[in-house]
Amino acid sequence: MKYSACIEMLFDEVPFIRRINKAKENNFDAIEFWDWEEKDIDKIRDECIKNDIDVAAFIGNTKGQMVNPDDNEDLVMGIGQSIKIAKELQCNNLLLTTNILGEDRSVMPTPAGLTESDKKKNIEEVLSELAPIAEESGITMVLEPLNVLVDHPGYFLDNSKIGFDILKKVNSPNIKLLYDIYHMQIMEGNIINTLENNIDLIGHIHIADVPGRREPGTGEINYSNIYNKLVELDYKNFAGFEYQPSASTEDSLHSIKNIFNF
Repeated sequence: MKYSACIEMLFDEVPFIRRINKAKENNFDAIEFWDWEEKDIDKIRDECIKNDIDVAAFIGNTKGQMVNPDDNEDLVMGIGQSIKIAKELQCNNLLLTTNILGEDRSVMPTPAGLTESDKKKNIEEVLSELAPIAEESGITMVLEPLNVLVDHPGYFLDNSKIGFDILKKVNSPNIKLLYDIYHMQIMEGNIINTLENNIDLIGHIHIADVPGRREPGTGEINYSNIYNKLVELDYKNFAGFEYQPSASTEDSLHSIKNIFNF
């Protein structure tokens, strides 16, 4: 298992680029972030090279909503641009959301009249179109379910079951699920059984505790048991820490490093 720091949320005590060095100092294998369009990609690349740290992932669909058939052309074009940025950063994973999130992380409106069935069908069709592109580029695209009860009301993909069903229909080794333990604990629980039964379809994991999206050890999730299960399952992809520290980031990492052994 490899460990990634989401520098949108961690080390926010220092300027954005400086967070890359802070992640390296704290033994992370990689960093990840959200949207790339407003960021200085050259500085991110140079700082990662300087610190000998990888970019694990960033959001790939910055244009168009995957649930909306009218957006398909823009969405595929935008992901093509993201692949070019990923290659520049030597990043092998793109995070995909079914809806576009605004700056405040709220879900952007979708056209009226689209049924849940319409949305799911379009996601399957778009991912089937993207699958050969992902395979040819060597990029793994990871589709993320999010919770709609606390953080993202209106988001389509709010559970892992539908996500896994979509992936099975697309049937590509380069289209996987981003399993966010925080979001899925809120929506469905049953974390360890879900990991055990679907580990081959999971390309990336996000970690935070419930409630509050704080660091592991502050809430109801038994992360020691989850860590042991991931080791038992020989999970080799990234576990990305995407939480809001309850104090400073470095203070929050003390207990985490004991749980996750890094």
